[in-house]
Amino acid sequence: MKNLLSLLFATFIMISGLQAQDLNEILNTYFETIGQENFVEHKTMIAKGKSIGQGMENDFTIWQKRPDSFKLEVTIQGAKLTQVFDGKIGWYIAPWTGSPDPVEITGFQLSSMEKQADFDGMLYNYKEKGYETELIGTEEMEGTDIFKIKQLDQEGNEYFHYIDSDNFVLLKTTSKLKVDDSEIEIETLYSNYKEQDGIIIAFSMESRQNGQTVRQINMEEIIFDEEIDDSMFVMPEKQETQEEGGEEEDVDVDVEKEEKEE
Repeated sequence: MKNLLSLLFATFIMISGLQAQDLNEILNTYFETIGQENFVEHKTMIAKGKSIGQGMENDFTIWQKRPDSFKLEVTIQGAKLTQVFDGKIGWYIAPWTGSPDPVEITGFQLSSMEKQADFDGMLYNYKEKGYETELIGTEEMEGTDIFKIKQLDQEGNEYFHYIDSDNFVLLKTTSKLKVDDSEIEIETLYSNYKEQDGIIIAFSMESRQNGQTVRQINMEEIIFDEEIDDSMFVMPEKQETQEEGGEEEDVDVDVEKEEKEE
């Protein structure tokens, strides 16, 4: 019995080691294919394009700066929605509130923004970022064989990455996110890959929820290493308004924020 248990334990260790080896081999090939080595040399990125959803087409600009600063501006019917993460604090200014004051983001939305601000993505240096990561195996996705990789974050949210086993580009990410007492599942599909500065980039992304397309993102321009001042990510002070009689008060409008997808 002792020898049998030793054999089983050794077999388990060997299988676990092979799985980890296969995972690292797949990721190394994936990073080599998309030019991750070139990507990490860039300090800033500006992306411009159009967001299509709910029957509207809106222009957007994204600014990113290492290590984890992120700013999004979307023009909606002539007004500007701003969302920002400065590495610690997330905030937004929404045109539909009627107030120019920033609103701090917390909880699930803050966690989502933090991941969106990750310049290199969840798979790169996943151990240092605290993600439990494993190779689930191979599957078929719409006639294409893919590698399926699972990640688990510290909040218990699950992420599945589908990498083309022939071309080694990311085709889809599925996220199972815990929001209060419920769980939402979001799919993001990647396509229209183009090469720029030795990097393979998906210029089109489609976000689906419950099987329905909720947003289409089309990149039109990506600029690397343009100077971005840190002040762009700092949450501004609230503006003050004059009451009758000369007294001043802060304007603080509590509104529900429309959720944004990555």
